[in-house]
Amino acid sequence: MEGQKIKVFIVDDHQIVVDGISSIFENDVQIKVVGHALSGVEALNQLSEVETDVLLLDINMPEMDGIEVVRQLTEQSIDIQILVLTMHNEPQFTKQLIELGVKGCMLKNAGKKEMIHAIQTVYEGNRYYGAEVTNTLFDSIDKSNKAVENAQLTKREVEVLKHIAQGLTTLEIAEKLFISTHTVETHRKNLLSKLGLSNSAALARYATKNHLDE
Repeated sequence: MEGQKIKVFIVDDHQIVVDGISSIFENDVQIKVVGHALSGVEALNQLSEVETDVLLLDINMPEMDGIEVVRQLTEQSIDIQILVLTMHNEPQFTKQLIELGVKGCMLKNAGKKEMIHAIQTVYEGNRYYGAEVTNTLFDSIDKSNKAVENAQLTKREVEVLKHIAQGLTTLEIAEKLFISTHTVETHRKNLLSKLGLSNSAALARYATKNHLDE
């Protein structure tokens, strides 16, 4: 039975969180904690050698955050199902995780029953995003869609607006979208006109307010 357990590795920069999760599964018949790390760098060093089925990964860590850990694991072709744990229900993180192929995300205040269900779900290759995470994500998407619809923005204008909000220069936006700097400036002028704004800083604030910067 021991060999059939789901092997879980925990990454969190707070020892108390690691200890708490480990104690939850201390005598569990389905799940076994096979290791832990207190930083993303430490995790990457260990995960290449520790046989792991599911990685419980904190998203907010100093030095290397959970998003970068996921990118590094993908680059190194380390095949592990990932369940992200976070204190902050922020849709921009959720969107990034989905784009990176992460199977699951849940809030740290979830109970033992939900955590076990989430681990089993991602272990089987299915997606698990907690109800609160999902609701916030859909609320964000709804606000974004309404803002685009109300302002009658084109797909390209939305792309330019997103990059402006991320602080990219005209040249950087042109290179990312494979268009000329003149075209970027034309889109910028159209955005200012449609939204009734006066400068790029105002565009960035508008994008953030309407979840168009994610």
